[in-house]
Formats: sequence, structure tokens, C-alpha cells
Amino acid sequence: MADESVLHRPGTPCWVVLVTPDAGRTGPFYAGLFGWSAPPGDGGFDTVDCDGREVAGVLPLPPEAAEAGAASRWLIYLATDDITRSLNAIHSTGGEILAPAFDVGDLGRMAMVADGTGAQFGLWQAGAHPGAEAMGEPGSLTWAELRTRSRASAAGFYEAVFGWEVQSVQAGAETFITCLLDEQPVAGMVELGAADGETPSYWMPYFAVGDCDAAATLADGLGGEICEAPHDAAGRRLAVLRDPLGALFFVVSEGAER
Repeated sequence: MADESVLHRPGTPCWVVLVTPDAGRTGPFYAGLFGWSAPPGDGGFDTVDCDGREVAGVLPLPPEAAEAGAASRWLIYLATDDITRSLNAIHSTGGEILAPAFDVGDLGRMAMVADGTGAQFGLWQAGAHPGAEAMGEPGSLTWAELRTRSRASAAGFYEAVFGWEVQSVQAGAETFITCLLDEQPVAGMVELGAADGETPSYWMPYFAVGDCDAAATLADGLGGEICEAPHDAAGRRLAVLRDPLGALFFVVSEGAER
């Protein structure tokens, strides 16, 4: 099972799951892009690994949602050491409990929730499985960003539930909204505006790659879409991609002089 030295602090992103109507189509895309193992596509939940370590889960979209044309999407999970306490805090802070806590065998305990602005995410209380066995390495989750309809509401929610401090951080000429836990950055935040139309609040994953430009080109060739071309920000090289069935995500590598 997981290396016990790879643990995730409560209140930090610890796991990511792709909800997709067709793992048979999305599996080869991510296998080609990140080198992940391909899920069997047998209609059940599965995990995928990169270099022998589990990095993500794959969950079939419910048939009724798939028939309605729902797209793939990524779900971020935040670690908790007491899921009951976290759910109570979420309920009392204006969030919504979408799926109450339940045991996943001896692996851990999970729940699905939404924050006060409607962004959905999971809670994971680790048992035998701590979450992702690799973070920040090529092919694994390296960062998560909340795209929210209300920064003020979201900041109050995550401060109350997880103890985050939300502040603006200056990086050169750019300003970023960063979520800190015990003065350490744990997530980012972007306030959605008029240009985003009626897009609801949501969480966005960032996956580490060795070369952002090469990854974007590869994704395009594998049937994905480049939504934001590779660009430099705060010393990193970023691009927004979409998988063949609609899930949005960032790829990120260390920036380089160009």
C-alpha cells in the first residue's frame, strides 16, 4: 500500500479524482500525456499510478449525467484528521454536504461537500491510504486553485473550516491570491468575473510536467485542447488544457528564459 512517510497535512489537497463518462477515451489521453497507467474502463472506480505510485482516481459519471451530456471534470480532495468535525464546520459555515461521510473499506473515510460559493470538493480522512503517493513530481498533482464567485465568502469559509489565511501575494509585477496554512502556501484562489460568464465556482488542479510547451503540444495531438497557451507566471510555465471529454486542468513546469 502507500508509503507511510507520504502523508498529507489536514487542510491541504491530498487526492484528485477524474469523473468521466468514458474512461476508455480519457484513460489513453492521460496515459499518453503523463505516463499514467490506463484504468480498465470496466465501469467501476479505479486508481491510476505514475512510476508505480498512485496519483489519481477515476470515477465513472452516473449514467443519467452521461446521457445528459455532462462533461468530464476533476475533483480535488482536502485532507482531514476528523471528518465529522470538518462536516460540522462546513454545515455551520454555509457549505453543503452533498454525500455524508462513509468508509472506503480500511483505506479511509470520505465525503463530498460544497463550499459557500458552490465549489464542490471531497474530504478524505486517511486510513490505510493517505492519498496521492507522489506530489509535485512530473505526472502528479502539484497545486490546486479555487476559482470562485466570491473571494470574501470563500476566504471566510476556508478560514473557518481549515484555518486558512487568504491573502494577496506579490510576485514581481503580478499579484496572486494565495491560501496559507501555518504561513505555508497550500492553494491558490481566483475570483471569477464578467468575462467568465455564468461559470459556477470550481476547483482546478495543476499537474507537474517536465516541459509545459511539449505537454501542451502532446495534449493537442492526443485529442485534447489547449485552452490557454503556455505562458510564464511567477517563475513557472503554465498552460490550461482540456481533455477529450471536457475536463479542464493546468500543466506547469519550472519557467525558463525565452
